[in-house]
Amino acid sequence: MNIFETIMINVIFITFPLLFCLLYQSYNQTLNQEKNNLFLDIGLISSFYLVLRFGLKLSVYQPLLLLNIPLIIAYIKHRKISILLLSICMIAYYWHHWSFPFIFMLIEYTLYYIFYQICIHKNVSQNMFVHTFLACKLTIAIILMLQTDITSIMTPMIFIFSFYLITEFTIYLFERAEEILSLRLKLKTFEQEAEIRESLFKITHEIKNPIAVCKGYLDMFDINNVEHSKKYIPILKEEIERVLVLLEDFLSIKKIKIEKDVMDLNMLIESIYHNFIPILEDRNIQSNFEYNDEEFFIYGDYNRLSQVLINLIKNSIEAIPKEKEGMIHVYTEQSKNEFKIIVEDNGKGMNKEELTQIKKPFFTTKQKGTGLGVYLSEEIIKGHEGTITYTSKEGIGTKVTLVFPRKINNYKVLEEYHLEAIPNE
Repeated sequence: MNIFETIMINVIFITFPLLFCLLYQSYNQTLNQEKNNLFLDIGLISSFYLVLRFGLKLSVYQPLLLLNIPLIIAYIKHRKISILLLSICMIAYYWHHWSFPFIFMLIEYTLYYIFYQICIHKNVSQNMFVHTFLACKLTIAIILMLQTDITSIMTPMIFIFSFYLITEFTIYLFERAEEILSLRLKLKTFEQEAEIRESLFKITHEIKNPIAVCKGYLDMFDINNVEHSKKYIPILKEEIERVLVLLEDFLSIKKIKIEKDVMDLNMLIESIYHNFIPILEDRNIQSNFEYNDEEFFIYGDYNRLSQVLINLIKNSIEAIPKEKEGMIHVYTEQSKNEFKIIVEDNGKGMNKEELTQIKKPFFTTKQKGTGLGVYLSEEIIKGHEGTITYTSKEGIGTKVTLVFPRKINNYKVLEEYHLEAIPNE
């Protein structure tokens, strides 16, 4: 085995436990600092054992130096427990295996620790400590070699160079691995912060819709008009309850909670239509909400789909210029495998660039929009195993199509609810 292979195998024995600990920390980011330090201590002791037990030798004295590399890293990382244990192991190894004077070894490694404390208090650089440590160990190794019969001067030179190279490379590799781990943890923190910010945007956007509806009705509300009280107060209560539901659900930051039950899409459209009648009349927008007696049953979350449809109709209203004679058409379609809800308007429409970016979070064409309405709608429809598509032409209008899989047999649902059976097409 050549010199290069021997050096690389020793590097692997030293670095593998340390890199494994760092890799484990990167994929278990819930570990606290105390546990991370414990894993580092285990890695350092494992490196010491692997070099002692399996390390390959370029020289009979090589273990005297290679075993010190985990100790050097323990000093660099300020792991006092590892420093103590590894120093004791080194003294015991030198004394038992090489018959070095115990007092001499104890003094040597005590001096290393004293020098380490001085470096900390004097703010001496890490490189200064490492190179001083290496210089001391290399000096001791050279003295030992000179006391033996050396047939070639190249042997100690190769030995000293390999030790220095392995030490520097191990420290460099360990520090770069720590930098990568640190960057990964920072990235994870940024992602978590982004999720929190996104959730806050979701809360703001979704709460704003029902509050805007409440404000619209309150502006039209006449406290002296009994009909207004009978008509508007139930709607206001419904919208306030929707806000409370939203606040409760958004306590779960990462994902909107969807609770599915059997529901009728036509009934959903009918309910929303009655809520929007006063607003549409106030804006002089013609509307055509097509809902009929034929049930379109799906497994869905009524409140969530109400959010989606309200947001789409609200967007259509806002897209229609005040000077234009507006028209909003909402209707359903069905086929053998799916149900559709279509919302069309004759508003300002979107160009190709806006249409390609419409589903991206935070993209908005409104002056005060958050850019999350479409994103949230997409998320809710995906939760229903459906799709939402946009087609639009600038200056002509926009068409939004919601598609839901047809998984319920109408006969079974109608039988369960004791209704008159209406066959599927």
